Amino acid sequence: MITFESVVGILGSLTAASLFFPQVYVSWKAKRTGDLAWFGIIVGMLNGVFWSTYGFLKMDPFIYVTNSILFLGASLLMLLKLKYK
Repeated sequence: MITFESVVGILGSLTAASLFFPQVYVSWKAKRTGDLAWFGIIVGMLNGVFWSTYGFLKMDPFIYVTNSILFLGASLLMLLKLKYK
């Protein structure tokens, strides 16, 4: 049975995991990334690495799946930043 806590956890995971994807889409469509800060992208990637590692150590899929997706979004943003300087 799905509990209220699980629903809240899933919704929190989905919103956190999708954090970078709107900016990835806009950057890809506009072919511009000049206004994006490198610091924010790097912190996003580090956040994904640290939380994913923590989630794996705790064996908590809510943590490691969410943050692995977040890392992917930040990585895509970094690639776009490098491509469209």
